[in-house]
Formats: sequence, C-alpha cells, structure tokens
Amino acid sequence: MRLRWRQLLMAAALALGAARGAHAQTLRDPEARQGFYISAGAGVNALATRDEGESDGTATGLAITLHLGEMLSDRWGLGLAIEEGGASGQGITRSIGGLTLEAQARLRGHLAAHGGVGLGVASAKDPARAGDESHGTYGSLLTAGLSYDAFLTNRRTGGWAITPACGLRAVPGGDVTALAGVFTLSITWWSGLPARELR
Repeated sequence: MRLRWRQLLMAAALALGAARGAHAQTLRDPEARQGFYISAGAGVNALATRDEGESDGTATGLAITLHLGEMLSDRWGLGLAIEEGGASGQGITRSIGGLTLEAQARLRGHLAAHGGVGLGVASAKDPARAGDESHGTYGSLLTAGLSYDAFLTNRRTGGWAITPACGLRAVPGGDVTALAGVFTLSITWWSGLPARELR
C-alpha cells in the first residue's frame, strides 16, 4: 500500500512539472484563478454504506478537504486532494476518505468542475453485529463536484477566496461500499502568475 501511495505522488509531481514546463512560454491574460493554489475547508456529508451487500442506511456528519495544485492553462488545472468524511446514525459509525489525483476545468468565471481518482478507504462499524466487528475496504476513491471561488482580494492575478463546493465521493466494491454527498466551505489561496508570464 505504501508503494502505491508513493507512485501516485510521484506521478502527480511529474505531471505538474511537465505541464508547467510546456505552458510557461505562453503569455496569458491576468485573472484571479491563476498559478498555484491551496485550499482547506470543512462541511457536512450525507454518507451511505453497504456492508457485505446489506445496506447500513444513510447518516450525516463532518467532512474535511484539502486541495493543492496548479492551473496549467486558463481552463485546466491539476492537483492533489485529501478527502475525509464520517457519520454516525442508527448505531452505525461510517467513514470514507483517501487521496486523489484531481483535475479541474473552469466552466465560466470562477466556477469550476472537478474530478478525481485515487486511493481510498471506507469502513462501517455496527455494535449490533456479532463480535462488535468493524469492516473496511481499501480500494479506489472516485470524486466529482463543483466549486466557486468568491475572491476577497482585488489583485491583478491570484489572491484569497472563500470557496463553497459540492460533490460526490465513492469507494466502490469490497466488503464495504460507500457513497457520500458533500458540501464544504474552504479558504483558498491562489499564488497568481509572475509578470513575465502575463500579457
């Protein structure tokens, strides 16, 4: 498992470096969503799990998220995302989380669509089961969603933003499958581009 995490991080670093080198020579019009970004936030998720084919129902709980990466062009970006969420209800404790390689596409203005794939984990613990067992699955984490950056600063490029986002997280297959609908509110910092890369 450690080797798979390292391979994913290495692939992301190489992809970011190669894409940055290819696009560094193209001059771009200044705007807020440019350069590197880091975003951290929290919110709520509605999390549904199935344990060995039987539904555990749905419960709500806390979700946290951390995103970092770079806009490689005016439209496309690439980065890493750490996702985690949990919920308790009907006596069952559920969780979902993991690390994804995430792409984003600017749809219009500061609205963006996100999609990610990576390594994830899902678990469910039901004290009513014999032996008070906790079941879990390691596998793929799939994510999709929308975000909007409401900028708090008025810079030529880059700045601080409040970022509401909604989306889905899924860990399919295995003993435990999980699906979460998520709403988060994050603080995002955009580095902007240096003057030599702007028109």
